[in-house]
Amino acid sequence: MASVSTIFVSRIIDRVSDRLDRGTLCRVAGIDADSPAPSPAMISAENYYSLLEMIAETEKPDIRFLLGISMSATCSDFGAVGLAWKSAPTLRHSFLRMDRHARAYNTASTFKLHDKGDTFWWTHERPNMSRLGLDLSSEGALATYVTLCREATGPNSRPGAVQFRHKAPAGSLEVLEAHFRCPITFGADIDALIIPAERLDKPNLVGDESIWRFLSSQAEGMIPAESADRSLDRQVVLQIADVLTDGIPSLGQVASDLGMSARTLQRRLSDQGLTFQALVDQARRESAERFLAATDYSIAEVAFLTGFSEQSAFTRAFKRWAGQTPGSYRAMTASA
Repeated sequence: MASVSTIFVSRIIDRVSDRLDRGTLCRVAGIDADSPAPSPAMISAENYYSLLEMIAETEKPDIRFLLGISMSATCSDFGAVGLAWKSAPTLRHSFLRMDRHARAYNTASTFKLHDKGDTFWWTHERPNMSRLGLDLSSEGALATYVTLCREATGPNSRPGAVQFRHKAPAGSLEVLEAHFRCPITFGADIDALIIPAERLDKPNLVGDESIWRFLSSQAEGMIPAESADRSLDRQVVLQIADVLTDGIPSLGQVASDLGMSARTLQRRLSDQGLTFQALVDQARRESAERFLAATDYSIAEVAFLTGFSEQSAFTRAFKRWAGQTPGSYRAMTASA
C-alpha cells in the first residue's frame, strides 16, 4: 500500500491546529490524536490526500498552507537523507541518490533525475488520477526540493522552470510563483523541476564528500523493505552507476556506501555466483545506453563518463555488450 511519512503530517497538523480541530485532523490522517508529535512512521497515501483536501476546503480558492510547510522545511527535518543532501559536494551529488532515498518518506511517488543535455529534469511520477490532494502533494513535493536546494547552495537558488501535470490552481498561483521564482507550466506530461546543467556542478555551501558518502550509506537503511530494490546485484549496479562520472569505484567503496564491509559484499556476491567486475560492466553498459539514448554527449564524452580513458576501448566494450557500435545504438534509439 502506498504510504507517506508522518513527518509531513505532523508538521501540517501543527500548522493548522490553531484554527481546525486537532482530533479531527488526526482522525482523517489515521494517527493517534493523543500523541502531541507522532514519531516518524508511515500512513496511507489515501489518508494523506484526504487530510490535504479537508484543510484545503477551509482555504479555497487561495490554498496556501502546504506551500508554507514546504517553504519552512529544512534538511535536518529529513534525518540522514536531508543531511546527505546538504553535505553533498555539489547539487548534482545531492540529487544522485535521492531517487531511492525519497522512498523512505513517500512510496506513492517516484523521483528521477534525467539528463537532457543543457538541462536536468527532476521528475515526479505520481498516481494517474484526478484528485486535489494529489495535486497539492505534487506542488508541495517540488516546492520542498527547491527549499532544500536553497539550503544547500544559497538563498538565490532557483530552477530554470517548473511544470505540473494538473491544471493551474484557482487562487494560489501567486504564492507558487513567489516561491519557485521561475516560469511555471500546468497541464504538462509530467511534474518536473528543470535545472540548467551548469548549476548542478557548483559547490554546495558545506559540501564534504566523505560526510556525504557516510550519510548516504546511513540513508540506505531507511528505505522501506517493500519499496527497496531487494536484489543485491541491482543495488551494487545502481551504486556503481551513481559514481561512474567520478571514475570506477572500488569494491570497498561500494561496500561502504551500502553499509557493509568489502569482505561481506564479496562473499554475498560469490554466494550468488556473481563477480564485482561483471556488475561494473553492467553498470557501465546501462549508463552508456542511457547517455547515448537520452543526451547529445559525443561518443568520446560518453566513453569518459562511463570510466573509459579512450573512445576505442569504449567502442570495443560496447560492441561486446550490445552487439553493435555506440553510434549504431544511438541511431537505432533515435529512430525508435
